[in-house]
Amino acid sequence: MAENKQKVIEACGNGKEGKEPSPREQVLAYINLNPDEKLSIVSKIFGLKESTIRAWKAHNKMGTYSKQKARRANDALAKTETHAPVKVSRASKRANDLDGKSWLRYSISVWNDIRKTREELQLNHPAMFPVQLPKRLIEIFTNKTMKTVLDPFVGSGATLIAAMELNKQGIGFDISEEYIRICKERVKTLNLFSKNIPPLVYQVDARNLLKYLSENSVDLCITSPPYWDILSEKRTADNKEIQDYEESKNNLSAINSYKEFLKELAQIFEKVFLALKPGAYCCVNVMDLRKKDKFYAFHSDIAEFMPKLGFIFDDLIIWDRRQEYNNLRPLGYPVVFRINKIHEFILIFKKPGK
Repeated sequence: MAENKQKVIEACGNGKEGKEPSPREQVLAYINLNPDEKLSIVSKIFGLKESTIRAWKAHNKMGTYSKQKARRANDALAKTETHAPVKVSRASKRANDLDGKSWLRYSISVWNDIRKTREELQLNHPAMFPVQLPKRLIEIFTNKTMKTVLDPFVGSGATLIAAMELNKQGIGFDISEEYIRICKERVKTLNLFSKNIPPLVYQVDARNLLKYLSENSVDLCITSPPYWDILSEKRTADNKEIQDYEESKNNLSAINSYKEFLKELAQIFEKVFLALKPGAYCCVNVMDLRKKDKFYAFHSDIAEFMPKLGFIFDDLIIWDRRQEYNNLRPLGYPVVFRINKIHEFILIFKKPGK
């Protein structure tokens, strides 16, 4: 720490007879060189309260330090391990527009604070996620310059609603006439209270999405694909009624073979990969499946085929949904022990690029 501090003192060049520049002088030297830097970042660099730095900046007259001296101070800071400064923050260079508090909160690997609203519970979609989930992902994986969000399995429209609330251009595809209708109704309701960008919704098989989107044009994809044909079977964990998507020759959940289902799913994500811009993310919300004695690690199978399409498997988040399961029972008791699955995965993939 003493060595790092001395480097900053020497770079500022303001000491007389070994007297070091004051913290205020060092901070203002840095701000002079980095006028667009957020004060929250400056406070972390120097270990000072943001309010103190704000007061110093407000009372400082322009020209206190030359840019040459400030640059020397910044170079010295860059060589330290404990006070490495962040580059000037421009919207195009920031990963997102989160503040430090939200960044830390969202970085926790288990999310247990996301709930469906009363309105969402009434939609009766068999496998929907709440708007709060894609909204958080959009806040994480886009900045203010990134405007296009894709959902190739739009369902009741949570991703598109989230995109609209954040003034992004949502684009969604689904084969179900019923869920397209629900999605458009939700958008229409939101339109009454918002002047944000309305989403584009297509009742089209996602295999054909490149007929509607250019390659390298999408900033982010957030989706939850069909859970094979599992929704057509009786739910033993909570005894809820069977709910499935409507019948269609293009319905992935009507495919009997799990291997064939994965193959068809991969074809759609191949189109998503082409539509995404280099460096863009694709977030896939899934849960693992069981059919009687057979367990299917759905999230692992997706994580296996996505890199073959060109994606980087960047990370994953656990979505803890235990608060939604109020009718659980001891599965398999007392013959065979079975796991009550009350979590889902958010798989995070990235298209190589910048």
